[in-house]
Amino acid sequence: MIFLKKKRRLLNLLKTTVQMIDLIKSKNQSEVINNCQEAVKTIAASLEGELAESETVFNDLQTMYDLLTLIDQQQVDLTSKLIFKMKQLLVLIVDKLDKLIPVKLNIAFMPYKITMWDSLASIYEAAKQDPDCTAKVIPIPYYEIAADKTTSVYEGDLFPNDIPIVPYDEYNLAKEEPDIIFIHNAYDQYNDFTQVNKRFFTANLKQYTDMLVYVPYHITGFGKLIGDAQYITYAISTMENIDKIVVAGQFVKDAAVKYGIPKEKVLVLGSPKMDAVYQATKSGKRIPPKWQKQLKGKFVFALDTNCMYWVNHQFNGFAYVEQVFDAARMIPNCAVIWRPHPLSRISIAHYVPQMLKQYDGLLEKIKNNSNEYPNVVLDESSEYLSFLNASDAYISEANSLSALYTVTERPIIFNAGRLKDRLWLDENCFYRFYDQSYPWYKIAKNLANGKDPKKKLRRNLTSQIYSYTDGTSGKTIYQEIKKEITLKVAGEFK
Repeated sequence: MIFLKKKRRLLNLLKTTVQMIDLIKSKNQSEVINNCQEAVKTIAASLEGELAESETVFNDLQTMYDLLTLIDQQQVDLTSKLIFKMKQLLVLIVDKLDKLIPVKLNIAFMPYKITMWDSLASIYEAAKQDPDCTAKVIPIPYYEIAADKTTSVYEGDLFPNDIPIVPYDEYNLAKEEPDIIFIHNAYDQYNDFTQVNKRFFTANLKQYTDMLVYVPYHITGFGKLIGDAQYITYAISTMENIDKIVVAGQFVKDAAVKYGIPKEKVLVLGSPKMDAVYQATKSGKRIPPKWQKQLKGKFVFALDTNCMYWVNHQFNGFAYVEQVFDAARMIPNCAVIWRPHPLSRISIAHYVPQMLKQYDGLLEKIKNNSNEYPNVVLDESSEYLSFLNASDAYISEANSLSALYTVTERPIIFNAGRLKDRLWLDENCFYRFYDQSYPWYKIAKNLANGKDPKKKLRRNLTSQIYSYTDGTSGKTIYQEIKKEITLKVAGEFK
């Protein structure tokens, strides 16, 4: 199959041949003729099996080859008129091939962690449904980096059975030449916890594609970051290798542009992660069978602790988590699902290894249904949708998951004493864990008993700062990137 990149190369070769015709009268006539003939042969060979044999373009290419042979053998007079007609014929071949070869896209999706596949999943679904596209998923290997060792990891075998996987060691980038590559990790050597194999660094991928697209594995939270912190994502040199960066909202683009990312490189198209949450939660709360025994019939709080939580809260981190667990212990109809970030243990081992024993001990007690933690469920699964949709309220900081949870319009309690001027959204829509006038134990008890005074304030909250929150982000991203690559190529042929 001739994909867009190959089509472009063939047409460019023809255009170069047109330019070489003007050099036939030079001292290196035989060499020029030979180069032109090799170009014609290469084009003809590339078209075999791709176009019907009856297509006149093959006759046109043969005519050009024969003319070049006659000129080389000095059997025809090399006049200006003949040179003009040869150039006209080549231009005609360019026009014919441009019309005959349809725009077919060869797209590679290169995730590295299964837990982050949701940042690309709905784009893949849109590409898969396009008859003018071949979409392949190539999970790439990575390394987990801790203070004492580096571990090689590959998660290709963890992907759903309905997603055909291409093993990374069987995917030849030089041969495939994907028109578009989608990635969700652009940090390369700058990631301290997980680093993809160097073969798949952005600089290497860029050599093989005309459109390297970065769709972040996280969604930028609606908490306002102070100073240069809001630009940290765009402070690494790898952004120069990216053709398009997809962001969830205009406020994210504004931060990127302020840092120096060209505005045309940043596309405000929402996040496929919101597509996943929208689809999973649009029918209401649902508890998976594995948690029915502990959660059925109860008001469920979902507790999220982020990747760096234990590093940033070395003194009060465990006390806070224990207070959340108190709700499941002291309020009869309450339960808690705790989901530590998948990289939590790595970050603890890397930065605060002295906390590792206490962290592992807490996890072990919950896993073993210790009497200390009744109705507390530990979620270490590869997907977080069950965690979100099995809950009635969410407890966290202003991070990626809290941004996704706004889609559900359920209560959010922030691990904060004050919110004023700290959020891109109205702080009155949220509860505060350390609010002295309305403390955590009252919030928990009232929500469990159906008292939720902020409910009306949360309606349509997500769409106030994020785009395409109705489940259409992935489709929109695919359509926009397809348009971008098509226009880019078309512009080169003008």
